[in-house]
Amino acid sequence: MIRLEWIQHVAQHPVREVIQADGRIRRWAPIHEMDGRYLRVVLLADGETVHNSFRSFVRGMKIKYFQDTDTLYIEFRTDAVVETKDLDENTQIDLDRAGNICAITIEHAKERADLPSFSFEQVGT
Repeated sequence: MIRLEWIQHVAQHPVREVIQADGRIRRWAPIHEMDGRYLRVVLLADGETVHNSFRSFVRGMKIKYFQDTDTLYIEFRTDAVVETKDLDENTQIDLDRAGNICAITIEHAKERADLPSFSFEQVGT
């Protein structure tokens, strides 16, 4: 159950905010009592009226880049991996028992993306 004080916390202290084309405002913040998972609150354009809220199942994403092998590893969740699927010979997706994506491994990452560098936006603390 989502508690009112959590919604108020996210609305007042977001770590990320996106304004939709219709004027609604999406805000995210981690909730300690939800084991650090994020709560997303959608406000109407007035910035005060709550339209809805959603619990995230993601605690936080970990990204590791191994320069010596040009391998990018993106971890979405730490659940037990029960299956690894090959998208192609250089890309694997790890899945949990429910079929949710746990991680993605990309071999030859810089070479395949033709990128001279890597950057990201951190949303949590």
